[in-house]
Parts: sequence; C-alpha cells; structure tokens
Amino acid sequence: NEILDPLEASAENLAEGKRLYDINCTPCHGEKGEGNGQLIELPGGGDGPFTSRPQPYKTLLPPLKDGAIFYSVSYGQNMMGGYGFQLSVKERWQVIHYIKSLAGITGAAAETAKAETTAEKK
Repeated sequence: NEILDPLEASAENLAEGKRLYDINCTPCHGEKGEGNGQLIELPGGGDGPFTSRPQPYKTLLPPLKDGAIFYSVSYGQNMMGGYGFQLSVKERWQVIHYIKSLAGITGAAAETAKAETTAEKK
C-alpha cells in the first residue's frame, strides 16, 4: 500500500508549510531548496560547517512518491535528522507541500489518486 498525501492543496497549507520550512529546513536546504543553506554554504561562498550538500529539490523530488518523502522528513536520511518529534503529522505534510512547490510539483497526491480511482471505476 502506498502512503498518499492526505492534505488538500490549499494556500493555507502551503503558507504554513513555508513557515515551518523557513524555521526547520532553510539552514541546510536554503530558501529555494537548492541545498545551499548557511550550514552548507557561507554567505561569502565558502563551505559551512556541514559540507555534505543536499540535492536540489528540483532533481531529488520528482521521481519520489509522497510516502518516501514523508519517511525522509519523519526519520531523516543521510546527514539529515528526522523531524518526526518536532513536527506533527499535519505539519510534515504541509512542509512536503511547500518543498514540492519549490521543485515545481503542484497539487496533492491524494487528489491525483482520487481522480485515478474515479477514472478506474468508470
């Protein structure tokens, strides 16, 4: 069974995702999700204290299913720690909405799945 995004794609969820992203994610992933946060790259261009650069969301996220992204946000991956204890389930999905928007991916997976299920029943 695949884990699908339960939240609707709304301006409210996107705004809250951005707020949470700015607090928790920008130090490593950067404002635009390009892997150039201040812990990775200093303002002058030099290496920050963490030299393992995260992949840009535009290349990392498109092939991933929502459940895999949720798992990574919850439990961490590679050098990134998990946020399962800091963020509620809803907040993690809101962050996922925001990072998907940075990658150019729009809409909630749950909406896509509902449309596919409806189409299959016809």
